Amino acid sequence: MGSPNFTAPAPDPEPPAVDAFLSAVDHAMNSNTLQLTVDCDAPVTAGNRQDVLHAFLRSALFEQLMRAADVRRNWYNLSDEYDSEPFGRPLLREGFRATVSPLDHAGFLARLRWMLCEAFSPYGHHYPAVDAERLVRGFARELLGADGSAWSFAAVSPDFLRSTGYYSGEEPQPPVYFDGSSSDTASFVYRGRTFHLLLTNGSP
Repeated sequence: MGSPNFTAPAPDPEPPAVDAFLSAVDHAMNSNTLQLTVDCDAPVTAGNRQDVLHAFLRSALFEQLMRAADVRRNWYNLSDEYDSEPFGRPLLREGFRATVSPLDHAGFLARLRWMLCEAFSPYGHHYPAVDAERLVRGFARELLGADGSAWSFAAVSPDFLRSTGYYSGEEPQPPVYFDGSSSDTASFVYRGRTFHLLLTNGSP
């Protein structure tokens, strides 16, 4: 089997429940939260998800969707529009592992709640549990449909995008995204030929 091919749905506005959750994570974690949705030409399974993810990260579509999501959420950190000169380098970091670790449905929902209620919040913007639950349930319902347990979930080691150097002290080479702290997360959610990639990068 050759390398998979990827396409993306039309760039419609994010549904209100998705936008509300992403914006809440931005507020709680001081994050530039991004979500990508992708279709693969072959089903994604527990056996091939690592290879599918790596192929996607190396694809031109990954960079295109990342830049589009960055602009859609009004960050402009990954776009050449952020500077008068093109970055001249890819988003993907050399030598990445992007190691996939399985989550179950409950673990994925707990991860979303953690973003709003427990993750480092440099400005003290944690959400009350009741509000967080409403935001998480709305996001999950929009993303996964009525039967969230029909999807599969994984955490991905967040080492595949360039670092801001906030915590490592390394000189940043834009475009940068991850910060090197526990607030860096990547979540991979898949069912059939469709997958979502949810990214956070909370920083001080």
